[in-house]
Amino acid sequence: MTLASITELVDDLEPNELQHKEVLSTGPLTVEVGKYPTASAAPKNPHNEQELYYVLSGSGKLRVGDDTHDIEAGDLVFVEPDLEHDFFHIAEEITVLIILGPSTTPTSYGIRE
Repeated sequence: MTLASITELVDDLEPNELQHKEVLSTGPLTVEVGKYPTASAAPKNPHNEQELYYVLSGSGKLRVGDDTHDIEAGDLVFVEPDLEHDFFHIAEEITVLIILGPSTTPTSYGIRE
């Protein structure tokens, strides 16, 4: 069993910086917390893992493929493998819990230029 305080991990993230922190990596799952400040945009490379984003706090927009959505605390977003996705027009700093599912061919996770 693994127990982690998401609240403490979020509190440890640097203010006003785009960042991710791994919470757990076990078998086919990886869990992270991420923070997206208001002045940032986070265009991510598509990867071949399934992803769930649970918005803990904040608001803004999320682009997944060709679709754009308004998001706010309490929203849950599923991103299918190989879809480009990014947070933008961040009205209030967004903090998310990210769950990455299994992949048959793991990829590198990075920010698009």
